[in-house]
Amino acid sequence: MSRMTLPMPQNIADRVARYFKFEQYGTNFSTEMLAGFSTYLSLLYIFIVNPAILAQAGIDPQSALFATAVAASLATLAMGLWANLPFAVAPGLTMNSYFVFVVCHQMGFTWQQALAAVFMSGVICLILTALPVRQAIIDSIPIGLKRAITATIGIFVATIGLYLAKLITFMPSGWIDFTAIGTQQLASPLAIVLYAGLAVSVVLGWKRLNFHAGMLVAIIVAAITHHQIVPPSDEPLIASGNVLASFGQLDFSVFFHSEFWVPVLVFFVLCFFEGIGGFIGMTTNTSIQDKDGNVPNMTKGLWVDGAATVGGSVLGTSSLIIFVESAVGIRAGGRTGFTAVVCALLMALGVWASFYFSSILTLVPATASAGVLIYVGYLIASGAVESRNVDGLTYFDLGVALVMSLIALGTFSLDKSLAFGIWAYFLRSFVPNRGQKPAWWLGAIALALTAAVAFSR
Repeated sequence: MSRMTLPMPQNIADRVARYFKFEQYGTNFSTEMLAGFSTYLSLLYIFIVNPAILAQAGIDPQSALFATAVAASLATLAMGLWANLPFAVAPGLTMNSYFVFVVCHQMGFTWQQALAAVFMSGVICLILTALPVRQAIIDSIPIGLKRAITATIGIFVATIGLYLAKLITFMPSGWIDFTAIGTQQLASPLAIVLYAGLAVSVVLGWKRLNFHAGMLVAIIVAAITHHQIVPPSDEPLIASGNVLASFGQLDFSVFFHSEFWVPVLVFFVLCFFEGIGGFIGMTTNTSIQDKDGNVPNMTKGLWVDGAATVGGSVLGTSSLIIFVESAVGIRAGGRTGFTAVVCALLMALGVWASFYFSSILTLVPATASAGVLIYVGYLIASGAVESRNVDGLTYFDLGVALVMSLIALGTFSLDKSLAFGIWAYFLRSFVPNRGQKPAWWLGAIALALTAAVAFSR
């Protein structure tokens, strides 16, 4: 009898296993498929939220959904098939919020001009990847900052869980609104869904079982409490417009205006920082990293990251990033690009179905992933501060990690957190005998300048 647990012909299974190097990374079909499914569930909300946010800039919701689905599924598929990395790629909340509320509403650009800014930021990322400046900068990052980034990623993932359950909200300035935290939020149906998912995840994790089942329990609890991902409305979730209404609508008429390059630079900074955080933070303490702490095929991943932003802007959506929710699949055991392939196929299938059954995406509430995200955030952050990982680190390293984590929690902004860490280590570079790599000076100067932009936005 075949030992395969999945109904797949042996010769095909062997080819897939060899292609994705299952044996090298210590994984198998079942684990990778489960990890891909877990990642998909954790980021499903973006297919509702991204069109809703972009619609406030004037983009047709159906066109925005189409652009989001096509760009995310193709980029994630490329991340899996070409780069062999378990990362999902999709439009980030930081990106689309800046796109709509700052570039369009505050700065007065049209959404077509904003898409042109996104396009140019992706081109810059690709140019720096080709040089290859991005890889050199990432490789030169001090070990203390790498550990701080890992801890910050953990806190940020947990913050997303709190935000999805509406346990925390943020003021227009971007900082957490402590005045909005009360017993009403702590006892809301959203909070109950979070508690259920978190409790099951913790128990299963403690028993060293697959904690992703916490998400399934949360979905059941949400169904019992009749919780929906969006409030009921007389209007259909998917607009009846043209799915290609935003395709190729980039407006470069402001290309030679100096103010046009402000959002271009900010989009680039956000993309650069999110990429660094994702590659370093989510792969620490896993077999994805080699013995020297490097991620094989990172350059290919950077190419996919930049190309996704360029392609997404042409389709009609804001910048795409390595989605931090990929940490859910990685913590569920995903180690190869097969995890990303499974997630990509589910993305394409789920959104395709939504065009025929307009409310199908609302069947899985965003809050269902909140508890698992908090638990995964805890695992990432705690892994960064394990004794074997902090051995040799100084009080300065630990202090920077603490401040970076607090900034991520307080501002719901990973880029500001990373900007602080880069500035701190940049200034520390002037202290004699720190043994920094030569590439760090070039990288530190460039990142310190762009970090200033991140804080100024």
